[in-house]
Amino acid sequence: MSDRRARLPAWVPAVWLAVLVAALLVPAGPAAASHPNPSSQRHLHNMHFATAGSTAGTYDEQFCVESRDTSKVSHAAARSFVNQTLTQMGSGRVWDGLGEWRIDLWPTDSHCSSYPAATRNTIEIEVHYAWDWSGRCGGPANYYNCVVHDNPVWNATHGHYDSRWAYVYLVFSSGGRLDNTGRAFINHEFGHVFGLTDDNGVCNPPSLMHSTIVGYGCGNWTNWYPSPSDFQSVRNLMG
Repeated sequence: MSDRRARLPAWVPAVWLAVLVAALLVPAGPAAASHPNPSSQRHLHNMHFATAGSTAGTYDEQFCVESRDTSKVSHAAARSFVNQTLTQMGSGRVWDGLGEWRIDLWPTDSHCSSYPAATRNTIEIEVHYAWDWSGRCGGPANYYNCVVHDNPVWNATHGHYDSRWAYVYLVFSSGGRLDNTGRAFINHEFGHVFGLTDDNGVCNPPSLMHSTIVGYGCGNWTNWYPSPSDFQSVRNLMG
């Protein structure tokens, strides 16, 4: 489908290529070290390509942010917080700039549904805040955050299909909080956007992808930002 609005929570999705769920506030089984998801369709197409890093361009990762309850968190507050978390918290703490700017994140000026379909289709990542995403992410109401990848495209350089779009769904009780817990879930979910997964049964190397701060069982990385191994795992995926 060409209109991304058809895949937002008010509609039934046509294609679900990946749902990667971060457990929230519950004991998990043996949690995982940072490592790539075996499916290439569970990372973004654009992260393979270098950019100038100065202005938003063809191979940057542009993102929009939208709140489904603006009385709880406004579009502007959500956008500012996500942008700050991903791009403004300092070296070694942000995804932005990773891999010599093959990850080059740019916020849109307005919330996702404000754009016509043709414009919206050019936005690589959508971030959505709400009370409940159980219809998207599964599990009990108000419980899970998750990521969905969509629109597979052939990557001739790397010889695989990867995904043009990713959707990040954050619940107000965890990923939608405007504090360091919220930052941790945002960074965890963006780890999924860029191809990381959760469980492989070990806690080393330290990783935000299996940390107690996002509901998993490993206490050797409790910071809200990605670990060095998380960054390296994504660099490895870039090729």
